[in-house]
Amino acid sequence: MGLIAAAASVLGAAGAAVNTTAESMWVDYFESGDMSGGVLMKRGERISKKGAGKHGDQNIITSGSGIDVQENQCMILVENGRIVDFCAVPGRYTFDASKAPSLMSGENKGLKALASQFGQSFLAGGSRTNTQRVYYINLGEIQGFKWGSGNIVFDHWETDMNTGKPCWHIATTLMGNGMYSIQITDPAKFFAVIGAQKAGADGNGLITRADIEPQIKTEAIAAIRQGVGQLSKLHIGYTEIAANEAKLTEDVDQILDKSWSEARGISIFRIAIGMMDADDASKQKIEKYQETKGYTDPSMLGAYMGMGQTQAMQAAGANANGAVNGFAGMAMMNGMGGGANISGLMQQGQAAREASQVQQPQQGGNTWTCSCGTVNTGNFCTNCGSKRPEAQKKAFCPNCGYQFQDAANPPKFCPNCGTKLG
Repeated sequence: MGLIAAAASVLGAAGAAVNTTAESMWVDYFESGDMSGGVLMKRGERISKKGAGKHGDQNIITSGSGIDVQENQCMILVENGRIVDFCAVPGRYTFDASKAPSLMSGENKGLKALASQFGQSFLAGGSRTNTQRVYYINLGEIQGFKWGSGNIVFDHWETDMNTGKPCWHIATTLMGNGMYSIQITDPAKFFAVIGAQKAGADGNGLITRADIEPQIKTEAIAAIRQGVGQLSKLHIGYTEIAANEAKLTEDVDQILDKSWSEARGISIFRIAIGMMDADDASKQKIEKYQETKGYTDPSMLGAYMGMGQTQAMQAAGANANGAVNGFAGMAMMNGMGGGANISGLMQQGQAAREASQVQQPQQGGNTWTCSCGTVNTGNFCTNCGSKRPEAQKKAFCPNCGYQFQDAANPPKFCPNCGTKLG
């Protein structure tokens, strides 16, 4: 039950008719016909001589029949419900019942594994069975599968404006959508798990994307939601998810491998994000946090205070009847200590930013003055040989940047902002 290559050239588009010269070579031949529009598997169409149309015993494959295999196709010969031969190499072949199975896997890893299992278990010849059929499996990429995530819980991380590092996170609710594609990468497993039942039910064997899309979409969305959740480990904001699409695709592939690729022979890949956004409630929480965080920065607080006082002065000046009282009230407030020390706040903010910057190690060219009065650039004094003194260690509050006087014994709470330390 083997195949003999009848032509070296690769065939054209799926469903193309056999030419006149080729037709004269066979009593009948099998072809896939049209497999566009999301067709995953279908039974081969039997064509008997020119003008005879599509007829004949569909359960008998005559020795000497022609069989076409197109690009991105796998032809399988099924006898009594099991695969007895296959071919994933494009070309035109002649079926010979007296030969051993050809098992032409091409580059398909799944078929190579199946071929190794066949071994010597199938011998040439033997009696004719009454259920012998040709099926074609589509090995091309099938695109256009859409996904919509629904609600996804995601830890949105904020970045500290001074250090540039993630500093705080808030649970948000995201909603997203996009596209993905599928491809049958192990046709033998696909037929065993999905195709055989359909082929045995009516012999038609027609399987389209509509037959598997509901189940595959449900599992794909679950995997995408799980993959988005795993991106929280990167400590990024929700607006950066699209920039990590490659990481998301990798995570989703790993999640789906066992349920689809390993178990059903179908790979789901090329996840594309069309949109990923937080809901309004989450956005409001983030905006509130960002506004509150701004007040913990002394320079930002000083700027807010300055804007507030400026607006108050403008309002007072615009009111001819109440301008004098307004300015007098502002002066009284400042005199009583109620006004904001804007200059002091701005200076604190500057000090915090300087403290948060990464300190560069001192280079050999930096000068230092020895106790003997000699100015040096190396690690030892050129006049008396004294060792360069160790630089005094400094300690700062991680929240506001306040410098502690005793680095070896920092306080339990920051005296500037009250942050708990240690």
